[in-house]
This record gives sequence, structure tokens and C-alpha cells, in this order.
Amino acid sequence: MEHRITIGGVVFFAVVGVGPAASAEPSPEGIERVPPAAVASDTAPSRAPSAAELASARHLFGLGLAAEDSGQWAEALETYERISKIVVSPSLWYHLGVCHEALGHVVEALNAFELAASGATARKELALARESRSRLEKLRVKTSQIVLRLPEDATGVRVEIDGEPIHAALVGAAILVGPGARRVVVEAENYAARFDATVQAETGAVVELRAELGRKRPLAALRPSAPARQAPPLAPAPGPRVSPEVVVGAAAALAAGAVVTGVMAYDVRHSFLKMNENPAPGSLGERQALHDRGQALAVTSTVLTGAALIAGGFATYLFWPSSSSSAAPPDAAGRRLSSAPRMPGPTALSPWIGVEGAGVAVQGVL
Repeated sequence: MEHRITIGGVVFFAVVGVGPAASAEPSPEGIERVPPAAVASDTAPSRAPSAAELASARHLFGLGLAAEDSGQWAEALETYERISKIVVSPSLWYHLGVCHEALGHVVEALNAFELAASGATARKELALARESRSRLEKLRVKTSQIVLRLPEDATGVRVEIDGEPIHAALVGAAILVGPGARRVVVEAENYAARFDATVQAETGAVVELRAELGRKRPLAALRPSAPARQAPPLAPAPGPRVSPEVVVGAAAALAAGAVVTGVMAYDVRHSFLKMNENPAPGSLGERQALHDRGQALAVTSTVLTGAALIAGGFATYLFWPSSSSSAAPPDAAGRRLSSAPRMPGPTALSPWIGVEGAGVAVQGVL
């Protein structure tokens, strides 16, 4: 799709992403990327557009021109901005500037016309370059300028004009704004006050504004406080206290149970063997039950015996005198006294369960 545009008495064809050309199909070298320093990164194409995207952009460009012809400037601007996310060209920048100018966006229109003029000059599109510069000259006199003055020692400066952030490097330089009431907000990290004022920017005027930021903050308030040292994690709450005597008693009880169940298993086995020597008719079920009971008693006796051995070993360790106690300090004569044997004390058993298993944590004097 192509459209005729008359600029400065010269008629040429404009295609999205391409400068003046007689063909509606753009060549790859006709596509111009947005310079990173010229516009925000969210409006710059991030890759080469596909054929489908170029075709859709041409269709949108026709809709934008139709909206321009009918005076629907906001709709045309929205359409051109959508196209600029795919491809851009001097002619597209030019139409963006026309829409911004019609809507009263003086600074935005200036930016668009400057991009159109520089791009058209580079591509030898002389008619478009002349028209863009002409509109630039007429538009510059419609702007206003704000010059901010801050204390020279202000640090961490933040500036906003009408809610839009302004780079701190522009403090002291002329900042282009559109005519009208402009709200200026300034803050500095080493000053206590926040400057917030609304100024009237007249057409073609330069407004010098001194931001009053109040008193300076003390140096102590500017230095970041040292991070609070975290307290060491608390030890887990100890489990129930178990004295060595209790462990000894448990070991003895387990040993007694092992002996009793072992004797019972022996008696059952003896009875089973006796019945098998002269089995009575129909006694198979009774003999099988006797065999199973003897097996169960034998397994129980074995388990109790193992538990009794473990408990007995643990009790022995609790009562065993410690040989790793630190040596006693020498007396006044220089003799080193022997350390007293360790006395058994209460022990805490804390069951635990983790990802890789479970067990019992022992806390206390071992």
C-alpha cells in the first residue's frame, strides 16, 4: 500500500519503513532502525521485521493517513506509535511530529521533526528534510525553557516535571517544556526539604527556578547504619531428661523379657517336637499353631535381647569415668592434682526426623 504526500510542492510516495520510492515493496536497506539515544528503548524495534509485520505496518500507515485527513489526530498518533515499534523511517517521524504538533505536544513534536530531518538528510530525501527543518524553526519559538538552580553540594538529586523524571545532568541547563503551568519537584538526599512548585512557562520565555531544599541533613543521617548482627540460632529445646538409673532399669527389664520369652519358646519347641514323634490323627492344625507360636516367641526373645544389649551398653557408657576431662590446674607448690572422675548426670533424649532418616539426639553429660 502506498500513499501520495505533498511536502513543499513535491509529490512523492511514502511507504512505512521506507523513504520516498516509486515501489510499494521496501528493500531491506530502506529500513531504518531507531537510534538508541534518540528514543526510549520500549519504542525501538528489537529485530528485523518479518514480511507479515511489514505488510501489517503498511496497512496501519494507511489508516493513520486517513485519520490525519479527517483531523483525528489522537487516533492517527496512536496508529503511528504502534508502527514505530515495528519499523521507522523519516516519513513516519515526520507524521508523528505533525500529530504531536496538532495535539499541542510541542516538545514531542520537536523531537520527531529533528529525527525526520536528520534521517531524511542522511538518505538524500531533500524535500522531506527541508519540510521537517521548516517546521522545526516554526516550532522552536513556541517552546519554553526551565533552568533549575540547586545548591552546588546537593547529592542524590531527583527531578520531576509534570510527573516525568528528568535526568540530574540537566540541572543548570535549559530544559525544553511546552508553554503553560508546569509542576516541578526536586529532592536531594543530603537536604531535608522537598521542593514542590508550579510555575507558569510562557511561550518563548526562559524561567529560572531556584529550588529551596531547606537545611542540610547531618552526616550521621546520610551514612548507612551498620546491619544489625543477627543473634545465633537458639538451640532446640531439650527432650525429656533420662537419668542413667532409668537406662539401667530399662536394660534389665529388656533382658528379663528376653529370658522369659526364650524359656517359653524353648518349652513350646519341646512340646512341638514331642507331638511330632507320635502325631495323633487330625492334629496337624494344632501342631502348626504350636510351631507358629514357638517361632513368634523366638523372634520376640531375639529382639528383646538386642535391645537389652544396646541399653546395657548405653548405661555402661553413662557410668564409665571420663578420661578426657581437662587436667586440674597446679596447686601453689606446682603439683598437678589428678582430675576427679566424671559423675553420671541426667541425659536428654531428643527424637528427630529428617529428610534422610530419623534417630535420637543425646544431650547432657556423657
